[in-house]
Amino acid sequence: MTVAGTAYETACKALCRLLAEAGRKAVLRSELTPHAPAHACDRALRHYCETGRLTRVGRGIYGIGTAKVFEIVPEVMPKLGYRILPGEPVRGYSQKSGGAVWRLDRPCRRVIRKRGVQAMFETPDGRRVGNRRRQAALQGGSMDLPKEPPGSGEIEAHFNTFERCHSLARAEKDLLVRRVLLAMERFRSDRARLAIEGGTALVAYHRATTRFSEDLDIRLIPDEWVRRLDTDERIAVLKEIGQEFKAHVHAEMPFLEPTRKGRIRKDAVLQTFIYNYRSAVPDENVVAGIKCELVHIPLMMPSVSQVGVSGSEFDAIHPVEIASGKWQALATRLPRNADSYPDLVRHVHDLAAIRPSLILLDPDTARRTMLRDETTHASVAAVLEEVARPVWRAHYERYMERMGVLPVSDWPNSHPSWHIVLANFTALARELGLSPVPASVT
Repeated sequence: MTVAGTAYETACKALCRLLAEAGRKAVLRSELTPHAPAHACDRALRHYCETGRLTRVGRGIYGIGTAKVFEIVPEVMPKLGYRILPGEPVRGYSQKSGGAVWRLDRPCRRVIRKRGVQAMFETPDGRRVGNRRRQAALQGGSMDLPKEPPGSGEIEAHFNTFERCHSLARAEKDLLVRRVLLAMERFRSDRARLAIEGGTALVAYHRATTRFSEDLDIRLIPDEWVRRLDTDERIAVLKEIGQEFKAHVHAEMPFLEPTRKGRIRKDAVLQTFIYNYRSAVPDENVVAGIKCELVHIPLMMPSVSQVGVSGSEFDAIHPVEIASGKWQALATRLPRNADSYPDLVRHVHDLAAIRPSLILLDPDTARRTMLRDETTHASVAAVLEEVARPVWRAHYERYMERMGVLPVSDWPNSHPSWHIVLANFTALARELGLSPVPASVT
């Protein structure tokens, strides 16, 4: 039995135990992930939705059977860190409100909806927020981002949503990354569109990994008429779009301070923008800055539409294309520099995590996408030989100590230990035919 098969069975068994609890009306994805890897949990949840035993009613929220919205909300909101306050009596039943307006201890922009019935939320002072504004955003309206940085209460609440998040500063930075992602989704240009890629796409859009993501890798996809321009004109337009994006993020989040630390290549293939912020909870291990990289590279594989931070659809680069970029980074930098770049272990972690998704694709297509440029059979073999050295276990554990949201161990409710990551990483290379497995790995 494969590691992926075992993980899926574990997720299904854990889900069955949750469904068997008396009186339960809903299941949170976060209740399942402590028992199995995220990809296995998502697969199990999809299966149970297909069978009709579950219905996805919100991001990471699944109603059980015929449970109503007004039964689901009081069960899940405390688990999500919200406290339901006494409010006015229910003001009638409607398709929009689902028979209840819930007063919470702080603003909530979550959407909880089932078959046209949607919960509405209020702040302690009775001000309606969240869902109505988000629904307007989904229909082409606007949804304002907070103009102030996260406060201590919001940071602490976010910190507590990750059972073993390592620092308040990490929770603060994750909140800001999410806001920048929302700003990115709201960016509009009549000359190009954006698509998220890299580790951030795997975490927040494909939901294939569970580590923190600090930097935003964004694919800049110009319209056809821009691509047909002469080289100099095309470069000028791409740079203008980059500056528009930079100004847009600052306008959406004025407390972020644009810096001169980024760089713009002459051919505009890469445009890097770095923003600083004043941390409310400084930590020497967490850099108080956010980097956005806009990369213009012709798509090798199509993007796929995923549910974004705003709750609406947004383009994310296909996982195979992301995996190809990670192989490329490892193949070009790791063997030549040994362990001089210990943070490259994140690519090993991510490739191991998305292995089940990749092996389900057409192997020939995946192989053609992976094996290009400097990613050759020989370079992949060199990467496998390098990461088999014991020092990479230490690099992995230090990296996950900073970037993980859980501890590293072989037990549930944790990130996989290094030997599991290395086994999946090696198996992926073998299954895709990228390289023979060196003896030192077996």
